Amino acid sequence: MYAQMKNLFPALGLALLGTVAIAWMALAPTEGASVAVVFPPGTEREDMLLRVSQAGWLPVSYLNGNTMLAAPSDTPRSLLANGALLVLNADGARGCSL
Repeated sequence: MYAQMKNLFPALGLALLGTVAIAWMALAPTEGASVAVVFPPGTEREDMLLRVSQAGWLPVSYLNGNTMLAAPSDTPRSLLANGALLVLNADGARGCSL
């Protein structure tokens, strides 16, 4: 039985790799597009607004939990350098965070 299961490992690996690749393509931020910014748990709403503004992004709305929607401004800088855990494409992440 275990010998037959070893034959499934390459197929399972390819399925996992394909799923990760599709998720990356759907959630990777694109140049000039709005993003969903995920902050560490426990980050206050005012602190999220401050961090997004300091990075040169325009806060658009506060989503559930510790996520904020932001739009690029004339001089956007790195949101990750200002304490964000994840920066995701807002179109792809909208269904996950609303």
